Amino acid sequence: MTTPTNNLKALAPPEPPSPSGTPATWALVLVAVLLAAVALGVTWLKGEWLDVSTPDAQKTATIWILAALAAVVILHLAATGVGAYSVAGQLFRREAGDLPEAKTVAGKRDARLQALCDELRTSYGWRWRYRMPWLLVTGSDSQVDAVAPGLKQAGVLHVADAILVHAAPDAVEAAVWRQQIRKLRHKRPVDAVVQVERTESEDRLDADLPRKLAAVAADLGWAAPVTLLHPVPATGGQPQAFQAIGAFIADSGRHPAHGSADLRKDHLATLERIAGTIGVKLCGETKRLPYLAQISVYVGVHRERIAAGWSALAASKWMRVPIDGVMFAPVFPSSHAANPAPDAIAYDESGVSVESGRAQPASLLPTWESISRSVRHQDGKHVGWYWPNALATSVTVLMIGWCIAMTISFVGNRQLAHQAGLLAHQALEADPGTLTALRAQLALQQHIETLESRRQHGAPWYLRAGLNRNDEILDALWQPYQTVATRNLQRPVVQTLQGMLAELAQAPADALQSHDAQRRGYEALKAYLMLADPSRSEPAFLRDQIAAAWKPAATIPAGEWADLSQPLARFYADHLKAHHAWRIDVSEDVVTASRNIVESARHALINQIGLANADDTVYQNILAAAKGKYADASLVTLLGGADARGLFTTSRTVPGVYTRAAWDGLIAGAIEKAAGERRVNGDWVLESTASARPAGSVIEHGAQGIARAAAAFDDKRATEDLKSRLTERYFAEYTAAWQGMLNSMQWQPATNLNGAIDQLTRLADAQTSPLIALMKSVQYQAQAGRPSQALTDTLVRKAQSLIGSEDKAQESAVNPLAKPFGPLLAMMGETGANAGGNTAGGAANAPTALNGVSLSRYLTMATTMRLKLQQIAASPDAQAMARSLAQAVFEGKLSELAQARNDAALTAASFGAQWSGFGDALFARPLDTAWQTILEPAAASLNEAWRESIAAPFKAAFDGRYPFFETNADASFAELRRYVRTDTGLIARFTATQLAGVLKPQGDRWVPNELAPQSLQFDPAFLAALEQLSTLGVRLYAQGDAGYRFQIMALPSPNVTRSELSVDGKKIIYFNQREMYTPIAWPGDGLNGHAGLTWHTLDAGVRQAFESSGDWAFLRLLASAKVMPLDSTRYELTWNDAGGEPLRYVLRTQIADGPLALLKLRGFQMPERIFIVDKAQSGPLPAVSSPNMR
Repeated sequence: MTTPTNNLKALAPPEPPSPSGTPATWALVLVAVLLAAVALGVTWLKGEWLDVSTPDAQKTATIWILAALAAVVILHLAATGVGAYSVAGQLFRREAGDLPEAKTVAGKRDARLQALCDELRTSYGWRWRYRMPWLLVTGSDSQVDAVAPGLKQAGVLHVADAILVHAAPDAVEAAVWRQQIRKLRHKRPVDAVVQVERTESEDRLDADLPRKLAAVAADLGWAAPVTLLHPVPATGGQPQAFQAIGAFIADSGRHPAHGSADLRKDHLATLERIAGTIGVKLCGETKRLPYLAQISVYVGVHRERIAAGWSALAASKWMRVPIDGVMFAPVFPSSHAANPAPDAIAYDESGVSVESGRAQPASLLPTWESISRSVRHQDGKHVGWYWPNALATSVTVLMIGWCIAMTISFVGNRQLAHQAGLLAHQALEADPGTLTALRAQLALQQHIETLESRRQHGAPWYLRAGLNRNDEILDALWQPYQTVATRNLQRPVVQTLQGMLAELAQAPADALQSHDAQRRGYEALKAYLMLADPSRSEPAFLRDQIAAAWKPAATIPAGEWADLSQPLARFYADHLKAHHAWRIDVSEDVVTASRNIVESARHALINQIGLANADDTVYQNILAAAKGKYADASLVTLLGGADARGLFTTSRTVPGVYTRAAWDGLIAGAIEKAAGERRVNGDWVLESTASARPAGSVIEHGAQGIARAAAAFDDKRATEDLKSRLTERYFAEYTAAWQGMLNSMQWQPATNLNGAIDQLTRLADAQTSPLIALMKSVQYQAQAGRPSQALTDTLVRKAQSLIGSEDKAQESAVNPLAKPFGPLLAMMGETGANAGGNTAGGAANAPTALNGVSLSRYLTMATTMRLKLQQIAASPDAQAMARSLAQAVFEGKLSELAQARNDAALTAASFGAQWSGFGDALFARPLDTAWQTILEPAAASLNEAWRESIAAPFKAAFDGRYPFFETNADASFAELRRYVRTDTGLIARFTATQLAGVLKPQGDRWVPNELAPQSLQFDPAFLAALEQLSTLGVRLYAQGDAGYRFQIMALPSPNVTRSELSVDGKKIIYFNQREMYTPIAWPGDGLNGHAGLTWHTLDAGVRQAFESSGDWAFLRLLASAKVMPLDSTRYELTWNDAGGEPLRYVLRTQIADGPLALLKLRGFQMPERIFIVDKAQSGPLPAVSSPNMR
């Protein structure tokens, strides 16, 4: 027996075999896939290159690309299957003369296998690989040679319409041989595996057989059904035709779980019996044929071992497919003699013999045919990776997933289309202008917004899969939205705008409207023109105009109108420019009227604000020329070296263009120059046939040249008017800039008495005070625009005033900042005469300072408070002195410190609302925070007094007692009266004596005094408790003793025949008679405090709903009821029993809620403080080490 490895080395060809063409052919598919991927990328990312920018065109192009790719793959598979690539390659190499054909074939496949392939291809055509079953024969060489003589040497044999393949033939390595078979028949290398074995009584079962079969399957990449073939030695005569002898298991019995050992034994027993019966008959004939009897004997002797081997093989984990069956073939001794060596043996160039064929024993032919028939329709199993299966699985999963995705997409798109149709129908069917119509329009609009978002960012995955109809639905919804929006939004807005324009057109030409009226008219005209010409639409502007001009119906609530109108106006304005079909649709006769309204409104607006638009352009040019040339005014520059750290600060600045230096250096001259070069610039809203033209000429306007207006201006007056307008606008912004900076001042409060004294010392210092420096700088800046104080200029102005050549326009413009900066200038001592810059008319125009309000007086007040604080700090008992001063404030008495603080507040108030932030920060806060350093400790002391005299005793008296706590112990009415009575109660006396200066009586309650120091912050809990107890004291103890007078009336209840309510001995019995009120006074005399509620039902006796004793028993009963107010004095009380029958009563009070007010006492706790005091500032006052008494 030869060694296959050594034979391969000896017979190796002198040159390496040519490489396989498979990678090269599959490279074509790879190139096609890459080209398809590039085409898809260009289609979806750069579709405009190929003119496929729309989603529908991109989807169509994608389908064609994938179809072309699929066609290329199918053609490649077909060419590979018929061997077109191999034939083309062989022809090409033959023409090129690279390698002989024989050498190429030999290098690719074993010569014996190649000879068989050529024979089959010639005989059966392109389906030659799978036209006949291929049976792989395994087993020992002797046994294989017994059933297939010459197979070991030939490798493959064509026997009885089957191809027998040896598992390990001669002259080739077994693994290489099986790999060649695998490549030859890659789909199904072999159809069945025939394991040849013979069982002898002394032989042991081959335990490695399953592993060997698994190795064969691994090499082939295919696990084929296994058939066991037992060659049985036979003697005697041979019939003319043999029959196959064996047993094949049905599909349901192949698996070990179903085909048990007993079942296999039964099959073998049946086979033994049938073979024996027929064999005996054949032995009795003239020509004895004992082979069947011999097979029956073989099966009978070895049945147990055959069944055991069969079961062991079937149960092995190495077996990937079940055992197909077992066959028994008679082997006659003459079979080998009858088959001599083949007549012709061909040799290929490598020295491997190729046998042309050998006759096989006739007794084996039925066996091979039977095995072929049994496995023809039996499928094996691929072992390892098999890309067609993976591809088929992937395609199947992909198709299933695609079908699911298409189903989901179909349902989702159908629902989307149905929802869109329903929303459109609801919006169209609703009455225009109603709340229902607006809600329907908003729902339709939100649906459109969703579709628009999906168009921009892509639809959700569950709406795609080739069925996405997002864009089609969106396009279809624009028409119903246009109809709905025209009815609900456009028409009301257009009517409102037309009314505004008609009102504007009817205004007298010489009537000067306010700036706001001009702006509203201009905006109305602009919005109307945008609705008529959507190409000029400005969404941000139009949405505000639509919201302002869209008037709600009387039946729509204001809150819901605000929620609906804003999003509807925003959506319409944002989309108007892209939908020109939404423009105002008017008929022929309406066009003329609309044009007349527009032209008339234009004419009126040009007369009113045409010059104002020109003023804006000129003014902005002046500011642009001055911007960046002058330094901004900050707090540091205004102080001029003074130190304001620790006193006041601000981070804001005044732009350099709004300083006196800018006015004197550039702005004034620029305005003077611009006034002589006046021009009117056009605006598309106001433009019709006119263009920019000189302001002094005739302004022409009119559609079709019908309406013309002319106005001649005197050049000098026009120049002065333009100069006056520009100057007025500049100083208005000048004032606003300084107000913004000065009102942002923040005072830095001191944390203790020493800090407050130091602040007041620095603030009132005549030499280094930052406040004085700041006020002087502000006074200098406020003098911008004043006429020159030179002697020649003064003489000229006096001469002009004598001859009357100075008009009122010049008088008003002499000192433009006198009025807005008047309070600040008055603080610096400037009166109307010197503030105005002239003695003739300035006093009448400038504001008059309040009597006694000046910077020097304020500094005197600050010095007075500083000295008083130093006196307190230097006192041996500073705490007591400060407390006495503060107590005077609490009790409503006047003191020097309180008077100084009030005067400072009056000084801050004299600045007016425009300078309130500046006045409060630099004039009110310094003295107020200094005063607070005294009030804080005093407030803490008053809190302690309240806690010791009121809060603590109250807590000790009422803790653990009802109604303050849910306990059985009742609070004393007499003890409660001691606290809450408004005349002699402890709380009222404490408030009247200790807090008269910060609280004032208002009716039956106490409220904070608005004249009290704002630094005192009351505890909200204290104010709430004081109000609650004061009201309670007035109503509960109105007669001195506790008592409420009210009336109770019972109401009928289903299934209740009688009810009885008892309150401190007073009973209200009701048995479904006429309802009537019963007067009750509670609490009673205090001797029989009791409350109870009982009732009778139709099917039961007396039941008790409530029972309690004590002074507060009735309040406990009220607490268990459900209270529902009927009006201001009547309340419905409902008690629900366990059976669900409600007991209803009506409580009618004399004042407010009567005894129900006492329910608010449940959980009440007396607050322990009056003021909210910072603990860091409520400690003892520090002493001043070396006070500076000035």
